[in-house]
Amino acid sequence: MANRQSLTQQARYAIQNGHRSQARTLLQQAIQQDPNDYQAWLLLAGVTNSPEQSLQYIERAEMLNPYDPAIAKARRWAENRLEKTSTPQNAIAAKADKRSWWKPIVWVMVALILMFGVGTAVILITTSFTSQTTQSPRQLADNRPTAIFELTATPTAPVDHTLALPISTAQPHIQAKQIAVNDLEDAPRAEWTITPTPTNTPTPTPTLVPTYQSPQVGKPANRPFGVNSDEKWIDVDLTHQLLNAYEGNDIVYTTKISSGTDENPTVTGMFRVWLRFESQTMDGARLGYDYYLENVPYVMYFFEDYALHGAYWHNNFGYQMSHGCVNLSPSDAGWLYNWSGYGTVVNVHH
Repeated sequence: MANRQSLTQQARYAIQNGHRSQARTLLQQAIQQDPNDYQAWLLLAGVTNSPEQSLQYIERAEMLNPYDPAIAKARRWAENRLEKTSTPQNAIAAKADKRSWWKPIVWVMVALILMFGVGTAVILITTSFTSQTTQSPRQLADNRPTAIFELTATPTAPVDHTLALPISTAQPHIQAKQIAVNDLEDAPRAEWTITPTPTNTPTPTPTLVPTYQSPQVGKPANRPFGVNSDEKWIDVDLTHQLLNAYEGNDIVYTTKISSGTDENPTVTGMFRVWLRFESQTMDGARLGYDYYLENVPYVMYFFEDYALHGAYWHNNFGYQMSHGCVNLSPSDAGWLYNWSGYGTVVNVHH
């Protein structure tokens, strides 16, 4: 805990002194130690060059602590920044035209000199410019073929890449429900054997009822609303204890699972994978359960502490066995882990 706070504090000092790159490195290290540190996500959004990534980091902070008013201010800043950096294509074309405004004049002068000589060319060019400056805008539009060149440009607003995000200390740090969390401030955290920096995914939309009626065994499920025709997604059928991996409407992998028991049911709804670990230690005592499992393979969290992961401690797949997670055999979990990624849709239903 002390090390993480030190990294975050060092990052704040670096931002105050204008060392954005150093602050970005420190914040990434802090998030690797604790992916649920919403203030580190918020600070990282302020020193990230990409407007899209800034908004994604702020959304992650909002998912972890939606009650901090600083997050709402940061979101407005990020959305305004993203809007300012959206340059229309016609403005880009206008800039290109502006940079080459002199080229048509040069070619016209060369052509006139070759055709009529230097003296006659100067008279024709002078007469052409004089006739245009004495015409009204409507006349110029009507006589467009006689104009030597036209110049149009669309100015673009300057982009402000600086950020002064208010850091709130009045609100408590409300952590999302997670695996291996203790209410005591000085308690040790879960031991992550691999700690990649997670990328942001859309906020999950949990529900306590199935999103649609379960299909019969052997028949493909309906592709959920919002999933593209070629997108990868995972269907978990709790009634038949079956998992199907889809690419659009086509099943590419099928395996049996073990979901939560009736006392500890698996949450239902449509979610997206938001955190992944190739291996992880799970201590159930921190959540009031009686298990301690080291090196749990291929863990993919899709909502709070609910995850798809391999289970080497039993072979009763096809029956409810877990405390809420979706158990797979280690080989099946490995295939699914390598096939999917952050943001993959997980549709859980009865």
